Amino acid sequence: MKTKLVRKRGRKSAMVIMEVLVALGVFGLAALGLIKALAVAAQTAVVSQLELRMILRLQSTLTEYSKIARIEEGKWQSDPDELGVWTETEVVLLEDILNSEGQPLNEMYRIRVTGYYDNFGQTGEMAAETLRYARLYQATGAGGAPAGGAGAAAGGGGGAAGGGQPRGGAPTR
Repeated sequence: MKTKLVRKRGRKSAMVIMEVLVALGVFGLAALGLIKALAVAAQTAVVSQLELRMILRLQSTLTEYSKIARIEEGKWQSDPDELGVWTETEVVLLEDILNSEGQPLNEMYRIRVTGYYDNFGQTGEMAAETLRYARLYQATGAGGAPAGGAGAAAGGGGGAAGGGQPRGGAPTR
């Protein structure tokens, strides 16, 4: 009679141990899945923050170059910032373009800003562009003539206020 009681207790304790091991295995798998999900969420947050930073940087650079008083063709690169993000700006004179009524559009420029960044070991790239009429931000005198005569629009020094290209280094033509 004693042997029957010992066998029943042995089987019960073995089943309890098996249940505990299975429960620990299931809990471990769930915890591992949660940790992987958190890692993916963190990486996605970093990429989203970097993309937002790139969009703001592209918008800022595009606005800066499109509002230059005396726009010129060229290609400029910015220095990388603390996160390794840098931009390349290209200004190209467009030729032989017409409006919807078939009239030629002279002195139109395409400004394209391309931003580059490190995307977890691969180079990421985003771009933005706009069109700009060359005389858009030139001061005019009475009657629509450029202020100071024809020589005033052609003169000017460096810097955005003086009509030259904004920060970002020398052209890389």
